[in-house]
Amino acid sequence: MEKNKLYDILNLEKLTGHLSRFIELKLEIYELKVKEQLVGIISSFATMALIISLGMFMLFFFSLALGFFLNDIFESSFIGFVFIGSIYLLICIVLVVFKNKIITNHLFQAFFSDTLTGKNDEQEIDQQD
Repeated sequence: MEKNKLYDILNLEKLTGHLSRFIELKLEIYELKVKEQLVGIISSFATMALIISLGMFMLFFFSLALGFFLNDIFESSFIGFVFIGSIYLLICIVLVVFKNKIITNHLFQAFFSDTLTGKNDEQEIDQQD
């Protein structure tokens, strides 16, 4: 009789049921957070790809227009395009020579600065409390 009373007081079945439901809900919350971050990353990449492709078209047509304009100025059918091509060649050489300083370091800092400093983790902990 005493054992049943103690069991009813502690109600271990309900406690274990609530604990298992709590763990399931926590796992679902983490799964939803991961999905939310994944959707954010994918949408960021899609937006970036669209902006880059439109920028490339814009650069292509402006280069053509400038090439034809320079051809008219120099009264030639190709010197304007050679000039524009030379500018792009110079830009490529500069990027190859200084790729670590210009590209790699800046991209690394842009993508991983929050991860290395732990700002996102601290913000999440503050939000949970």
